[in-house]
Amino acid sequence: MPDQTTTGRALRLLELLQARRSWSGGELAGRLGVDGRTLRRDVDRLRRLGYHVEARRGPDGGYRLSTGSDLPPLVFTPDEALAVAAALASSAAGGAAGGGEVALTALAKMEQVMPPAVRGRVRALRSSVAFGGTPNAVAGAYPAPLDAGVLAVLALACRDAERVRLRVMSTEGADTGRETPCHVEPAALVPRQTRWFLVCRDLDRDRDGDLDRDSGWRVLRVDRITGASATGVRFEPEEVPGGDPAAFVAGRLGAPPRRHSATILIHAPIEQVQAYMGGFATDFAPTTTATGQAATHWRIADVRLEVLAGGLLWVRWPFEVVDSPELAALLRDRAAAFAHAADPR
Repeated sequence: MPDQTTTGRALRLLELLQARRSWSGGELAGRLGVDGRTLRRDVDRLRRLGYHVEARRGPDGGYRLSTGSDLPPLVFTPDEALAVAAALASSAAGGAAGGGEVALTALAKMEQVMPPAVRGRVRALRSSVAFGGTPNAVAGAYPAPLDAGVLAVLALACRDAERVRLRVMSTEGADTGRETPCHVEPAALVPRQTRWFLVCRDLDRDRDGDLDRDSGWRVLRVDRITGASATGVRFEPEEVPGGDPAAFVAGRLGAPPRRHSATILIHAPIEQVQAYMGGFATDFAPTTTATGQAATHWRIADVRLEVLAGGLLWVRWPFEVVDSPELAALLRDRAAAFAHAADPR
């Protein structure tokens, strides 16, 4: 039907515009199999839906998506949808300051509009996640990269109680590429800090069934699993030792590193600070100095003081460390080295 063709072409145009920063009109028309007039109508259709599509004339002209005041609908590939779902599930597991409920609501909205195949993978992920009682996210830290296909296989296997074969990058093989095969019965996926972990019973480790009940259980980092394939063999699920997968992971990994935090007083109005630093930092709040001048409080946190100190290199105005003697001491310790590096004479 014409409407379906038009709608499908508009969605394809949106996917192309999201995939690359800019396109020439000829490239887009060629990808869509239309002429320039039809392309312009499709661009106008996206604009009416709320997308800000810029058009530039001339030999270097073309089309590009730009930011706008409203949030229009987004188009995700199946792997991108699963990656977003993983991030939302991890945020829900943290549950700090009401964020868990918001994340679960957003995840539910995504599920409602997904194709059945993608929806099944996302629901399997959500149902297999074990939520802990403490925040998982570490401010300033970067998430470990995940293979969306591996995560989907693990989520479905946890949900369906199906054995899987894994290829796991060994600790020693991190630099050598060495992998270890294993055959497991997955129980749950647990987000913790910036990583995901699989709680499972290792059938190769307990091949003869002579280990005690807890010895066959393992905690595997999902970002170290390079391959996962379902076997089609179902198993009778067993309770994770202690009954709580998140607590089991915490017990195996030990206490998380101490988290350092600090408040920085920046001697500049918040509008200037946000305009300059808003691309990589958040948690700004307006304040005033003792002399009544407009200033900004910046709240920062990380598991390493050195990371906090490094972030301060972005601050172009005078600033003070308000409430972290440890960070202040580190800055004093490094000040002489920086001064010598700037003027080694």
